[in-house]
Amino acid sequence: MPLALAVLFAACGQAERAPTAAPPATSAPGSSAPAAPVKLTMSYSNLTPDQWPIFLASDLGLFAKHGIDMDLRQIDSSTGVAALIAGETQAAAIGGSEVMSAAAEGADLVIIAGLTKTFSFRFMAPESIKTVEDLRGKRVGVSRIGSSSDIATRLALQRLGLQPNKDVEVIQVGSLSARIQALQSGAIQGGVAQPPDTARLAKVGMHVLFDVSDLDLPNASSVIAVRRGDVTDKHAAMQALVDTMADALNVMRDDPKDAKQVLGKWIQLDDEDALQEAWEFYTQKIIPTVPRVEPAQLDTAKQVLAADSPSLANYDVTKLIDNSLADAAAARPGSRS
Repeated sequence: MPLALAVLFAACGQAERAPTAAPPATSAPGSSAPAAPVKLTMSYSNLTPDQWPIFLASDLGLFAKHGIDMDLRQIDSSTGVAALIAGETQAAAIGGSEVMSAAAEGADLVIIAGLTKTFSFRFMAPESIKTVEDLRGKRVGVSRIGSSSDIATRLALQRLGLQPNKDVEVIQVGSLSARIQALQSGAIQGGVAQPPDTARLAKVGMHVLFDVSDLDLPNASSVIAVRRGDVTDKHAAMQALVDTMADALNVMRDDPKDAKQVLGKWIQLDDEDALQEAWEFYTQKIIPTVPRVEPAQLDTAKQVLAADSPSLANYDVTKLIDNSLADAAAARPGSRS
């Protein structure tokens, strides 16, 4: 993989700084804050609710509370892993499947926290598609082959009795905006979307055909990955980072007003109904109580991706997970373990 990674490293210079920085805050009693603030640079891959705890930690001062001087940067998922390996970042909030694919090729990375426990998608379709069976012989769209939307779509169709690219054609159409256009034009007859985008689709005549999050498909759509050596070499900082994520997950559940306000600012949405839908969806179905990652969450994506990756087919996903920091966070007073 060295040549491929070298190409990716070069692209990492396009990283953008996050729109806001965490306001200063003092360490709370019982927090995991190191003796002095530690500087960390962390990437996040997309402006979506899967990154919601990151946004909360930034805007509500939770990084500072736990002793972290955080530099957040938006880096596309295709280069986020490369930036981490190159040392341009010390952590990446990214899809577990991207980290797993890199690790299977030899990257010495580890996942130390999970921000989601299943696919955060609902499958949207026009009114002409009333049942899953109505999709037979039709076309459905995903952002790109191998993406979370692609993996979720294929596994959901299989779970519901349809074989991708046999009973239903799966095509790559690009961004959500492109999927909306394709749905409206009739180029595709279905596709997944996340709340609050589902509210946007409902306004143009689409309805929820089924909820992927209800299909018992564990998935690590958003994880915190670091270089394996840093778990030991920068242990206090890594523990503080995971404690911050655990704190953010609690705030997300317990303070809907602030949670919705922060998400609305980051994704530039002021539709209260759509934000409420997103908050209920994520807090009731998507985010974990404790930021652990279980092997089954990676095995789900591996089922799809291994067909085109011999190294991934034989990869032991348990080697990629270190839940020790999440377990320590859960054991702290006031946690929701």
